[in-house]
Amino acid sequence: MIDRSIMPGAGKMKDVKFPGFRELTLSNGMKVFLVKDEKFPVTTCRFLMKSGSYSDFFRAGKSGLATVTAEMLNRGTKGKTYGKITEAVDYNGALMSTGAGYDASFISLSCLKKNFPDMLGLVSEMITDSVFPEYELNQKKNHLISSLISLQDDSSYLSERVFLSTLYKDTPYEMDPDGFPESVKNITRDDVLSFTKENYTPSNIILAVVGDFDEEDILKRIESHFPAGRNVPAENGYVFKNKQAGAGVYIIEKKDAFQASLHIGHAGIKRGHPDYIKTHFLNTLFGGMFTSRINKNLREVNGLTYGARTSFNCKKYAGDFSIETEVNEDKTGFAVDEIIKEMNLMRDMPVPEEELTNAKNYITGNFPLQLETSNNVAGKLLSLELYGADRDFYNHYISSVNALTVEDITETARQHFRPDELIITATGNTEILKEQLCKFGVTEIIDKVK
Repeated sequence: MIDRSIMPGAGKMKDVKFPGFRELTLSNGMKVFLVKDEKFPVTTCRFLMKSGSYSDFFRAGKSGLATVTAEMLNRGTKGKTYGKITEAVDYNGALMSTGAGYDASFISLSCLKKNFPDMLGLVSEMITDSVFPEYELNQKKNHLISSLISLQDDSSYLSERVFLSTLYKDTPYEMDPDGFPESVKNITRDDVLSFTKENYTPSNIILAVVGDFDEEDILKRIESHFPAGRNVPAENGYVFKNKQAGAGVYIIEKKDAFQASLHIGHAGIKRGHPDYIKTHFLNTLFGGMFTSRINKNLREVNGLTYGARTSFNCKKYAGDFSIETEVNEDKTGFAVDEIIKEMNLMRDMPVPEEELTNAKNYITGNFPLQLETSNNVAGKLLSLELYGADRDFYNHYISSVNALTVEDITETARQHFRPDELIITATGNTEILKEQLCKFGVTEIIDKVK
């Protein structure tokens, strides 16, 4: 007889087969991934332009240009006004989004199969024939500027911005993808048109189509919608060295803050690094899940915060490791001490097998959920190409995680946790924070963050 008071043991998760896909390069130079799967009720296409805010670095004083350009794509083409585009999207029951990050810009579309050919034509028109009306551009800029100004009241944003601008100083990853108020003001219609001409060209675009569709019909349409364009120079010849900025403490003045916002970290790894999975696992143990060490220490044991989180932020050419939390200002020094203590414990002491197993179960149990929507599948396919990952990366992801040992994690912590190189940024009352953080060596007091 089964004893139902005892929870059954969980077996080891097996690899989840990533949906089969067809990969090809069209005559116009565009890379295309096709996943034909009738189980998805909608068809999704996601265009990825391999130029994000990284490219803004090469246009002095124009930070935010990639974001403004991407978010203006639906504001009017040579043949359709903003209103007509919105009406077409609504009429076809489609979902559309645009945006830009550090390494790429995107436009994503999902709709029913019967409406997909028309909507694909619309999206293609937006990429190739947007006219960026002056009035709409000014509205977009004003909205973005207002948003950026409002963030000056967000303590966590201020700490993060100082951390990133310090770590990535004088590199393409220094600025926020959204730019800052002064740089957004500088963006003109000619800048946006120039950006699209240089970067929204077939040889610089990756397309993923996922769902139920006619493959050959889609390929013909893409070829006709996107005539061949010139090739884009590889990142303008910039070589990213990701040099460590050096340890230091940066305090941002915000007298009305109720707590101190901490953002702590150092240089990390790029997305294509061989230790990518190992560092992801290490981060899960350390601060990537609710039961992680940092959250347990700062929240459960010491009652310093409602929550703390850590991350390895892996970009195409560089990356960082960071820890974020909010604590009472008079506990800031103690909180930093505890963070450093936990980093050293992870470097010096083997992880208990039970903790290792729990993290494996957490990661492998969540992974299949990431393949449930066509948009998620499209996003993962595009990341394989953008970051140069092996095509079978996701097919072996779970087994790669389950193969990790206690020794692997200790060695990874010793290599990728460097408590002596921490950049510590804190936003709050300057006088209190100076007293709390003086033992770590206060480097700079900042009264305004751009």
